[in-house]
Amino acid sequence: MIDWQDRDLNEYNPSGSTTSKHLSCSHQLCQLGPNCQSPKQPCPYMVNYYSEDTSSSGFLVEDTLHLGGSDDASNVPVKAPVIIGCGRKQSGGYLDGVAPDGLMGLGLGDISVPSLLAKSGLIQNSFSLCFDNDNSGRIFFGDQGSAAQHSTPFLPSDGK
Repeated sequence: MIDWQDRDLNEYNPSGSTTSKHLSCSHQLCQLGPNCQSPKQPCPYMVNYYSEDTSSSGFLVEDTLHLGGSDDASNVPVKAPVIIGCGRKQSGGYLDGVAPDGLMGLGLGDISVPSLLAKSGLIQNSFSLCFDNDNSGRIFFGDQGSAAQHSTPFLPSDGK
């Protein structure tokens, strides 16, 4: 059995990953591709968040996310292809250390982690995020969560 709790976490650096590659401007998931000067240029991203003057911009990379196995007897770890935003410029709350270890895209978009895992056939397009009283927590991909947990639905993209 693999103990996933004793991992040393470091800041992600695409050049330090043997599986990382830039998502090009010509990639079908590059939303800002039309703004690129060359189709081979790394795909830029820009996200404005709802909190005041908080944004992140940089470029997108494809890489492999290593996930712990399921709770069944096999407990086989999974190597999942994902798209990661490598932030180069942050504003607002990010400058105050709001997310010192980065963010994970869990929204409804095509490049969110649950969407990519589902498209790869690894999970159902769902996840549950559970917090404990000590502010620790776990995220489970592809499940509906326990019957005892509370749920908060996503709002559609138009906010209605």
